[in-house]
Amino acid sequence: MSTKLFRFSEFELDVSKRLLLRNGEPIWLNPKTLDLLVVLIESRGEVLTKDTLLEKVWPDQIIEEGNLKVHVSALRKAFHQIGNDHRFIVTVPGRGYSFVADLENFSNDEVVVETHRYSTIVTEKSEDMVDEVDVREQALIAQPAPALITQKGVVTISLSILVIAAGLGFWFFTRSTPVSPALIETIAVMPFVNESGNADLEYLSDGMTESLINSLSSVPRLSVKARSSVFRYKGKEMSPKEAGSDLGVQAVLSGRFVERGDQFTLYLSLVDVRTGDQIWGDQYTRTVTEIVSLQNQIARDVSRKLRSRLSGADEQKVAKNYTDNAEAYRLYLKGRYFWNKFTPDDHLKAVEYFKQALARDPNYALAYVGLADTYGASATNSWIPPREGYLKSKTAVLKALEIDNTLAQGHASLGAMHMFSDFNWVAAEQEYKRALELDANYEIAHELYAYLLTALRRHDEAIAEAKRALEIDPLSANLSDDLALAYVLARRYDEGAQQNLLTLEIEPDRTDTIYRLGNIYTLKGQFSDAAAAYERAMKLSERGSNFLGGLGHAYAVAGKKYEAQAVLTEMHAMSKQKYISPYDLAIVYTGLGEKDKAIELLNEAFEGQSGWVIHLQVDPFLDPLRDDARFKELMGRAGF
Repeated sequence: MSTKLFRFSEFELDVSKRLLLRNGEPIWLNPKTLDLLVVLIESRGEVLTKDTLLEKVWPDQIIEEGNLKVHVSALRKAFHQIGNDHRFIVTVPGRGYSFVADLENFSNDEVVVETHRYSTIVTEKSEDMVDEVDVREQALIAQPAPALITQKGVVTISLSILVIAAGLGFWFFTRSTPVSPALIETIAVMPFVNESGNADLEYLSDGMTESLINSLSSVPRLSVKARSSVFRYKGKEMSPKEAGSDLGVQAVLSGRFVERGDQFTLYLSLVDVRTGDQIWGDQYTRTVTEIVSLQNQIARDVSRKLRSRLSGADEQKVAKNYTDNAEAYRLYLKGRYFWNKFTPDDHLKAVEYFKQALARDPNYALAYVGLADTYGASATNSWIPPREGYLKSKTAVLKALEIDNTLAQGHASLGAMHMFSDFNWVAAEQEYKRALELDANYEIAHELYAYLLTALRRHDEAIAEAKRALEIDPLSANLSDDLALAYVLARRYDEGAQQNLLTLEIEPDRTDTIYRLGNIYTLKGQFSDAAAAYERAMKLSERGSNFLGGLGHAYAVAGKKYEAQAVLTEMHAMSKQKYISPYDLAIVYTGLGEKDKAIELLNEAFEGQSGWVIHLQVDPFLDPLRDDARFKELMGRAGF
């Protein structure tokens, strides 16, 4: 069928634009739900088996039949088709589904209208009804019949449909009752889908998702899944009920972002995972210049649906504005978009966007925090010289807290600077505690606090903090890695290895996890396994200095001095092109037993504020140096 536009009842489906309208207003549908509707309409009047539909809508995929029922139910809800209403879709027991509505097909400005005759088929209950009841009813099957031709079309001959349904009362008593939104205590905001066709707007759909997660996190007694947990589902086809069950939440908020000229429309749907019912749905059409007010409006609307009442103070928290400048906000979202990619090149882009945001609004505290986080992470990961990065990070975060001292993110970032840059353990701990007072569920503050407690050999507390961070965001591979690190530095190697293996179940090719397994294999004397792990990590990413340091150390303690020296040669050659951490070089020299060179490099690392010098007191690779007076002096300078 070549037709691309279909009309039935008050609905209109534009296949080419992938748009369903009701009385001219767009209706949000999951992309696969819309695919299903197209297949059903194009085979109007035919009974399509469930296998046929699965094959047509999900080609080359293994999909459970229950998934099909979810999408059929979604269509019926979109059509307001409940109970014994079978104007659009009927279910044929043991066979499949059929679309039966009177249909107008448009093509080349001509109208072709089909009339229909009655035929008796057997249908079953709607997907919302319990399985115990089978209902036999009269329904409409499309059959071509003569039509009356007009000048540029055909006049519709409509026939009244008399639907006789048994079991209606039973359905009313047995259908699921939606749970009051006031009872919802856990929610996941799924990544908004960018359906604009413009990949350059991906930052906007991602950024609005993240901003809404942050806003809803301030709603009292509401647990909101962290960004890293929900963004694992980005680009994946999954119903809200499936995603919510997977994430262990009671409600799921999903959205679809569509650009039309100089405007965009955001379609939102809040679904109760326990029943599959939509609690609330709405659409917002705005220009980019209205994006700040839109973000606040959405946060208020969703929070009101989840909680019947919010205090004035709570509502202010939810709809808090950090800037009124739409362009500054847009640039900030771009900065966070590249920050989350977490590569050296992307962090350079993030810095530029945060700076541009601040040029438009010099009092934008969150943009200063973004700048501080980017410089700090780049320094800690040796993407830029640490001393330079930490100085810029501290300057930015102090400015953020000068503007808004209630930012949990700001206090956590300042704590990180006290820890990594100043080795001021007392000040760092104070800032982490302040961040957690402001937001007890800020997982990054728990993560950083765990680093501090590990460095101070408070291992039980460190492991507890790392576990707390992972409880808040249980699908975060990064936080799982942090717990493994806490175990390793507490010399609990088997538990560290087990945690690393759990991380690889979340993210099978995660290089940091594979690197950490290499460390554990080295410490347990499994040198060939260690070398294989380091090589695999470098094959998956690049030959970074930490990976090379681990490999060189493993060769050295295994007695393969030639191979260890070859790694050192490679690292020194790389240092002429980019920053190589002296700490990583010291690890190799320690393995070779060259204590003088190792201690010299560790002092250099301390002076240069190389990130992981905070592990001087606990790193097992440095154990051969601990009795040396020069190493003890260095420990004292670091405040241990």
